[in-house]
Amino acid sequence: MKKSLLRLGALAILVASFASCQKLGPLEPEYFTVNPNPLEVKAGKVEGTITATFPEKYFAEKATIEVTPVLKYDGGEATSESAFYQGTKVDGNDTEIQYKAGGTVTQNFSFDYIPAMKQSTLWLRFKATLKDKPVDIPEIQIAVGCIATSTLADASKIAPAYAKDAFVRDTKEVTEADIMFQIQRSDVKGNDDVKALNAAAAAVADDEKLSIEGLTLVAAASPDGDEALNEKLASARQNNTVNFLKKQKNQTAVDAKYIAEDWDGFQKLVQESSVKDKDLILRVLGTYQDAEQREKEIKNLSAAYKELADEILPKLRRSHLTLTVIRAGLTDEELLELAKNAPDSLNVEQLMYAATIAKSKEEADAMTAANAQQNPEDWRTQNNLGASKFEGANVADAKASLDAAIEKGGAEAAEPNFNLALISLVNGDAKSAEGYLGKVQGIDNKADAQIVMFIQQGEYGKAVAASGAVTSNNAGLAQLLVGNNDKAADILDKVESKDATTYYLAAIAAARQGNSDKCCESLAKSIELDAAKKDEAKKDLEFLKMIASPCYVELVK
Repeated sequence: MKKSLLRLGALAILVASFASCQKLGPLEPEYFTVNPNPLEVKAGKVEGTITATFPEKYFAEKATIEVTPVLKYDGGEATSESAFYQGTKVDGNDTEIQYKAGGTVTQNFSFDYIPAMKQSTLWLRFKATLKDKPVDIPEIQIAVGCIATSTLADASKIAPAYAKDAFVRDTKEVTEADIMFQIQRSDVKGNDDVKALNAAAAAVADDEKLSIEGLTLVAAASPDGDEALNEKLASARQNNTVNFLKKQKNQTAVDAKYIAEDWDGFQKLVQESSVKDKDLILRVLGTYQDAEQREKEIKNLSAAYKELADEILPKLRRSHLTLTVIRAGLTDEELLELAKNAPDSLNVEQLMYAATIAKSKEEADAMTAANAQQNPEDWRTQNNLGASKFEGANVADAKASLDAAIEKGGAEAAEPNFNLALISLVNGDAKSAEGYLGKVQGIDNKADAQIVMFIQQGEYGKAVAASGAVTSNNAGLAQLLVGNNDKAADILDKVESKDATTYYLAAIAAARQGNSDKCCESLAKSIELDAAKKDEAKKDLEFLKMIASPCYVELVK
């Protein structure tokens, strides 16, 4: 019995001794995996998942560990939300890890991206206790670098939308005159309106900018009396009017016709009048198409007919003359000269048009600014000033002008809403951009703006779907972000006005394809156009596979 007690006592001492030897120590990087690795920027965030495997007999039963992801970069660091773990004999609600078996857990991390994070390292920082006493566990590095290809989406190079002008170079000047006739008469008597018409025709000969488009004559009889008589009467009125114009030395060719009974004119005058039984008369006109029947039914309205005979019918016994003169407008050369040297002599439409034919961007911008100053209440001038400033990378002033365009009546217009969407995207505000783009229809570059918006939102599939047939840097980038490297290379090759970014994206596509020659060729062109691309490429993990390529090493050295 004594021997059994001794054995039990020794066993208890051994277990207690063993338990007291449980301790925490350094953790090795191989205990942790990171997805994605390298890290990636998506929707303005650096996010991912850490999978941690605590080894057997590591996590002491009375231990706690706080694990904090830390992203270190030149000049600073950012921390993500911590995760908390505890041993099996700790009184708490954190995730429990077995001592003997160890355990595997996952932890998410998220950092707001800033450009300095492109060269960064992901670390884990530990805060541990054992039996309520602090234990030092050295922090460890578990991932290197950050791929920031998505940040190459660029709205600043998308052409803004200019509101269109309503410029008409040649204008029409119309002069009208009526020659009135007595009932059943066709002899012509002139009047002041006819004199004015003849004078307008004569003035054409003295002004090289004037030309006659045409002179029309419509002679008519009122729709009362015998139809055959009215036919002869209207014809005579036409002929006599033409002869009268010739006697007045108006040699303009006349396009003449006559209307035997002017029922259309009669209906129009009745509609505009306040004659008795007006609605009944109009109903008769709509019911009967035969002229005699119409006249009979209307004459049956004895009181109304007398009023018609006194007020309506005399106005239809006439020859109506219309002279149309074309005044030639300023030539392009004249418009440009005035727009540069005397913009206040031009109207809003002329200035808007002049800006579209200007010889240089500087001239166009000056004309646009002058128009906005001269015509501040026209939303189009404010929009175009905002578009001009946006192209000049003056985003703050562009925003002010576009806000003015909205205030001056352009709230539902496509152009200012599109341009405000571009500014939102430049500022990284995809949510506001989405609201503005919802009001945009008929703008050529809308799809390119949508690509940038979706990329900024991390919706790469939607960005590709929005691309359609667009061949732009942003469209090529969208394909890269979903792994369609061949398609990206094809789009970038078709970009019409290639810049440093075009070639840089093409170099990334080639690097992913393992085509070192094409990668170096594209990268060399990118650096030639923008020297800053050299340092960018040197630090970019997209070119990790190229570090053994002599041409790449030479380019970035």
